[in-house]
Amino acid sequence: IMSNNEIDAALSELMTKTGVEGYVVINYDGIPVKSHPENSIPAVQYAALVTDLITKTKSTLKMLDMSESDFTYLRMRTKFDKEIIVTNQIIGANEYILITIHSCKFGPVVKEEKEKKGEGEEEV
Repeated sequence: IMSNNEIDAALSELMTKTGVEGYVVINYDGIPVKSHPENSIPAVQYAALVTDLITKTKSTLKMLDMSESDFTYLRMRTKFDKEIIVTNQIIGANEYILITIHSCKFGPVVKEEKEKKGEGEEEV
């Protein structure tokens, strides 16, 4: 069982990873319990939409006769190089969903795009 301090430390560590832009932790009732950045409107929106998505994912798994399987992890990538990673987390007797928002544009990709736009050139 993780303490609140351990959970906060793990979430802080998550934010140090390259490309991570934020996270929302929701309970299984779809209520956000932690988020970063702490802007409540996107957290509530992510919580509502992802809760519906998880419900549909679980239903789909059952319809595909994968009743032995349950939702544990879902990763989506947009055409704007953003990833939304949804994982099932069990902490103590409680189940939570961790939604991580991750930019896939960092490192060499960003440098190449800046060079194409002429942003990487120094002025003389």
